Amino acid sequence: MNFTKCLTLTRMKNKLIAALGNDRLVHKDNMNYPQIHVVDLTERTKGRQGIEIFPEKPNDIDTLLIENPNLDVSATFFKPQCFRDEYGVEPDNCEGVFYLTNSTDNTWVLFLEIKDCLPKNIGNYFDKAQKQIIKVVEIFREKKIIAQNKNVYANISFPRRNKTDYYNQLIKNPKDFRDKYKIILRGTNRLIIKSSTTII
Repeated sequence: MNFTKCLTLTRMKNKLIAALGNDRLVHKDNMNYPQIHVVDLTERTKGRQGIEIFPEKPNDIDTLLIENPNLDVSATFFKPQCFRDEYGVEPDNCEGVFYLTNSTDNTWVLFLEIKDCLPKNIGNYFDKAQKQIIKVVEIFREKKIIAQNKNVYANISFPRRNKTDYYNQLIKNPKDFRDKYKIILRGTNRLIIKSSTTII
């Protein structure tokens, strides 16, 4: 494999490291299994563990399921203080971002926020979760990790809720949201990667 191809295969990862610093990031590379199960263990482990990814559903824990049609997927998660500014202020931010390992400017990018709360409390987090995603996408654009005009995907997941989809509760005007922020927002515990450009 030549050097140019190596750069292409890690393009998004390299951009993230250059913009944010590798010490502030946790990478999960080359996930090509058909089911990607994402779990936020922060609450359950009192902060000893964070986001974890499994190729099969773990016993006795609810997950965000990302169904994958054999594409090579990578993810980067943000450590505490990842986005602190020159004054030391850290904005609220989402958990991380998924992308194709061989990403280009045209392939999908998926921002992710997981709220591991009791189902009865999820309504308390709708507004905050949206703001966390909007802020991180804004930072990505400012730092030229993604283009200003690129439409990106984002998903807010409440794994403990048995109902798979709560999209209608989460966002009332999806077209207005997409037009304003260039974010295609989902609210589900199950995503399907259709291709290198589309997630449903």
